[in-house]
Amino acid sequence: MVAGVVVAAACTPGEGPESIPLPTSADTTTTTTTTSTTTTPSTTTTTTVPLGPATYEATIRRTTDGVAHIAAADVASAAYGQGWVSGEDYGCTLIDQILKVYGVRSENLGPGGDGENIDSDFAWRSIDIATTATADYDAASPELVEQFEAFAAGWNAHLADVGTDGLVGWCNQAPWVRPVKPVEIYVYARSLALLASSARFTDFIASAQPPEPEPEVSGFAPRPTSPGIPDFSVLAPVDVGSNGWAVGSERTESGTGGLLVGNPHFPWEGELRFTEVHLTVPGEVDIYGAQLVGLPGVGIGFTDGVAWTHTVSAGKRMTAYLLTLDPESPTSYLVDGTSVPMTAREHTIDILRADGSVDSETRTLYHSEYGPIVDFPGLGWTDAAVLSFRDANIDNDEFIEQYLDMVSVGSLDELIAVHEEHQGVPLFNTIATGADGRVWYADTSATPNLSAEAELLFVDKLFTDVITQVGYENGVVVLDGSDSRFRWEEVPGARDPGLVPFAEMPNVERTDYVFNANDSFWVPSDEFTLIGDFSIMHGEQQTPLSMRTRQNAAVLASDNRTGLAGDDGLFSGIELRDAVFDNVAHTAVLLREAVTSACRGTALVDIDELVDGDGVVALPAESVDISTACTVLSNWDGRYDLDSVGAILWREVMNQFDRDARTTTGPLFGDPFDPAQPTRTPAALADDTTPVLLALGRAVQTMTKAGFAVDSALGAAQFTQRSGTRVPLHGGTNVEGVTNIVDWSINSSSSESVPTRGDPVAPGSAMRNEGFPVNYGTSFVLVVDYSGDAVQAWSILTYGETGDRESPLFETQTVRFSEKNWRSVAFTDDQIAADPTLVEYTVSER
Repeated sequence: MVAGVVVAAACTPGEGPESIPLPTSADTTTTTTTTSTTTTPSTTTTTTVPLGPATYEATIRRTTDGVAHIAAADVASAAYGQGWVSGEDYGCTLIDQILKVYGVRSENLGPGGDGENIDSDFAWRSIDIATTATADYDAASPELVEQFEAFAAGWNAHLADVGTDGLVGWCNQAPWVRPVKPVEIYVYARSLALLASSARFTDFIASAQPPEPEPEVSGFAPRPTSPGIPDFSVLAPVDVGSNGWAVGSERTESGTGGLLVGNPHFPWEGELRFTEVHLTVPGEVDIYGAQLVGLPGVGIGFTDGVAWTHTVSAGKRMTAYLLTLDPESPTSYLVDGTSVPMTAREHTIDILRADGSVDSETRTLYHSEYGPIVDFPGLGWTDAAVLSFRDANIDNDEFIEQYLDMVSVGSLDELIAVHEEHQGVPLFNTIATGADGRVWYADTSATPNLSAEAELLFVDKLFTDVITQVGYENGVVVLDGSDSRFRWEEVPGARDPGLVPFAEMPNVERTDYVFNANDSFWVPSDEFTLIGDFSIMHGEQQTPLSMRTRQNAAVLASDNRTGLAGDDGLFSGIELRDAVFDNVAHTAVLLREAVTSACRGTALVDIDELVDGDGVVALPAESVDISTACTVLSNWDGRYDLDSVGAILWREVMNQFDRDARTTTGPLFGDPFDPAQPTRTPAALADDTTPVLLALGRAVQTMTKAGFAVDSALGAAQFTQRSGTRVPLHGGTNVEGVTNIVDWSINSSSSESVPTRGDPVAPGSAMRNEGFPVNYGTSFVLVVDYSGDAVQAWSILTYGETGDRESPLFETQTVRFSEKNWRSVAFTDDQIAADPTLVEYTVSER
């Protein structure tokens, strides 16, 4: 195996995505030796002849479940080892995503079904994060460049070692697999910051073309000049959420230290999977946690002195602009009455056809001063109007610098200081615990900064303008692009011009506890609210909370109303760990007894016919006997455990009600939301119980059609497929208000073929004929305990530490999750050495 040419190419920054051939020179060789016995760890040493001053050497120790502990004498060598491990565990994901963000998938993978790769290529060429990030990489700190050079060298060395036919995953032997460049990894990393902004619009950029001029025809009315109503519901949801808990010394059983729970809800397929890792550089770095596949460093985790996690912020990472077009030209728009020409950019992509031939396609795409022009359903691009958007993270070069610095933080103060210095967090809240017993919550996400005047104008339009209303209901802030007052305001202290500065971002430090579960910043605790003069772009205040947020609050509340903090109302690490999978549904806590009281007096309910979108009768009109279902719910404890009988039925009942019904007065709740008691209201079933009884009848119909008895246990229906095995799963969804989320997501841009699910049994139902398949939710779950003499931690990576669907590691941790069988984290050398499955090997390059 020859690695010299690979490393030389990988260390050249600032170049484009053209293929790099696998090295063939006989002048530089890699020698690999392996020794192993049944009693000592196996050791693999990989070395190369000297290539220059750069030297990498890392020791990789694999412990239970394949967790990689990477130790090195310097940070660069640790990154090299992490790159090697990334290639071992998920060899395909990184190169696949590089093809995507550079807009060259069609050239390598073909046009895709319905031309999806073509549209993706043009969209990413228009967003052009590759050019922006490459320029930033060329000007980046030496430490950052060194990290990415080393990571790329490790990934490439692994590829050279095993060859394209030795890679794990769907790209084995694929012709598009090649060594990667450091800058390409950096560009991909930067693209991830666009997850809640530009990436949501990729389906609507490639087709954005100005209207063709129409000849004037006598007797025909001109085209309409008023804009249509954009259908913002077509935007793909940002299917990433999380729970984050930080418990301070006031609430720990020992009265010292602190506790942390990190519980990201992320996809179990595709590029947004985590990999668990431990990085150690003596005297500099000792951090354990998780990072997204294909990237260096650690995104969430802990050191000896501080632990942190993230949840996706409810704030806005972009603003859309409705442009009023110049009547003289559809490629110019008006701002304060002045015509501003759009920028036209020509893009050409190559397309690999099924017969092996390659042709090309060229499109001219457009930008306003804000960003790309989009062809949005319901609005399109007319003579009168079109939509554009501005992204708060497109220039976020501080993002990578910040996380590079975070791997070496030793205290809560240092963590806060890094946040303040870089302001690089792209779209997350931060929840952190210090070993000294203090906790911190902050939403330091990149946030557009509207002036006070602009915010007032926007709020007014929420009540007067239909497009503004529809956008906001679907999570999009739509501003009037013809009014310069809606340009982002530039103020001192911001990370980049037009953003909210750190000093104006919501944050709080405590010694009891803080949490977040993806609702707005304003309720970080059951004990207090965080009300202030914060931008509406950070999220709303004094508005209803999700049922999941309310259950999070109940778990941590000082009154210990769930009992999970034990008899003393103070948490030990074990008690907090067990609370993570308690699986109580908050809707059941509030409503189950009242619902069963109502249904006991009603044996039959008359259900109307339910017709699907194609006009086909999905469920007939009939009288449904709900008496057995009522008994099932009466006997249910409100949990979503494997043996929970009643959980399926309750889910189907709750799915008949939308989010508004679950958070405000209406068909489900009779009492109003009270901003003075946000975690407690609403709480009482509506006086008119007809809607909930009809929902119960519909749930019985649905379960019967799917082939499940109303007394079926959750584990019979809720599952995931791993290595051909159907693994039953506990946990619930946001609808029921369970903290431990398991659900389904389509949030993946991977080219890998992945399992699919069937159609719903009926409109409004979550159930399929096979039950409730799961590919999303609780992913890397981590509990850290500083309340004793030394830090302790427990973790589970629910989908495992490999992309190899044939490997036992692909299912072992899913089974671990199903059994609530936490793994103790091996953090010290003694703990690692004592691991019964320890395998150790060294990789190096000179």
